[in-house]
Amino acid sequence: MSESFAVIAGGGTAGHLYPGLAVAEALLSLGKKRTEIHFFTSDRDIDNKLLTAANFQFTPLKGNGLTRRNISTSIWAISLLIKSTIFAYRYVRKYKPKVILSLGGFAAVPGSVAGLLTGTPVVLHEQNSVPGSANKLISKWVKKSAVSYENTELFRSVYTGNPVRKEITDLNSSDKSLHRSQLGIPIENKLVVITGGSLGSLKINKSILNALPSLEEVPNLTIYHIIGSRDWKEIGHLTPQIDIDYRAVEYEEQMPIVLNSADLIVSRAGGSISAEINLLGVPSILIPLPGAPGDHQTKNAESLAVDGRAVIIPDENCSGGRIAEEIKSIVLNEERLKKMAKVGHPKSEKNAAEKIATLLIEVAK
Repeated sequence: MSESFAVIAGGGTAGHLYPGLAVAEALLSLGKKRTEIHFFTSDRDIDNKLLTAANFQFTPLKGNGLTRRNISTSIWAISLLIKSTIFAYRYVRKYKPKVILSLGGFAAVPGSVAGLLTGTPVVLHEQNSVPGSANKLISKWVKKSAVSYENTELFRSVYTGNPVRKEITDLNSSDKSLHRSQLGIPIENKLVVITGGSLGSLKINKSILNALPSLEEVPNLTIYHIIGSRDWKEIGHLTPQIDIDYRAVEYEEQMPIVLNSADLIVSRAGGSISAEINLLGVPSILIPLPGAPGDHQTKNAESLAVDGRAVIIPDENCSGGRIAEEIKSIVLNEERLKKMAKVGHPKSEKNAAEKIATLLIEVAK
C-alpha cells in the first residue's frame, strides 16, 4: 500500500457519505493521490456501492447506533464498536495517515478514537445545524470542527458550508431541458420529485400514494417517486390507478439529473439533500425526520423556509391530503413557483469541499 494521507470515517446512508466523497475528490484536485485516501464506513450496501463506483479504497466497520429502549441491542452495539475501534487503531498505527476526517455518526467513532489514541490530527465535519451526540463527543479532541451552518456550536468550529458532490456543483440550469429529455419527462409537465433518502421514508411513501388521487386535477403533472430500498418490497409493486404520469423507482442512480429537472421536491431535511436543494435553488416541501438528534432536520428545513424557498410539513401532519394541498398550492401557482426558485441566491458554499480539503492539508502532521 502507498503512503497514506487521509482516513475519511463515516457513512451508513448516501447523505452521510456524499460530503466525504466530495472532500476526497477535492483532495485529488489539490494533488493528492487516490491511493492515499482510505474510507472507514459502515457495512451497509449503500457504502459499498458508492465507494466502489467512486473507486476509493475502503474498510466496512460493523456497528449499530445505540438505543436506550433495548439493553441487549445496546450491549451488542457497544461490543461491535469496541471491535471496530481496535481495528481502526491498528490500521492508523500501521499506515500512519497524516489526518483523519470524521463525518459523524457511529461509523465515524472508531476512526476518530483511533486518531485520539495515536495522536493523529482529526478534523470533524458536521452536516446539520445541530450536532449529534457523536460529534459533540469527538469535537472535544479535534483540531478543527468544520460546520455547515454559521450558528452551529462546536469546539474549534470553522464555517465551511456543506460539501456537495461535484456532480451537483457542475450542474447548470441551462441543461434542464436536456436532462428532462434524458429522463423522458415531457417538457410541458411539472415534475415533482419525492424522496425519503437512500433508505426511504415509509411515512412519506404512504402519504404520497394517498395524495395521488387528489393530484389528478393538476394538468401535465409527473410524479417521480424514489421509494428507497427499505420500503421497495412493500410499496414498489403497487400500481395506482390514476390519470397521472406516476413513476416509481427503488433507488436513483442519476439523482443530480433528476434534481436539475425538478420543479418541486418533497423530501426529508437531512444535511446533504438540504445543501443540494439549496445550491440548486429547487423549491421544496420538507418533512423533517422526528426524533433526529437536537431536532436538527427541523433546523435544516427552517434555513430554507425562512425566506420562502421551502414549505415545512411536520411529520405528524404528513398525510396524503396535506401533501396534495401543498403540492397543488405551489405547482398551480406559476408566480409562486418562480418566486420560490428565485428567492435567493443559494447560501450553500459551492466550494465547501475545497475548503475542508485545504483544512485537512493545513492540519496534517
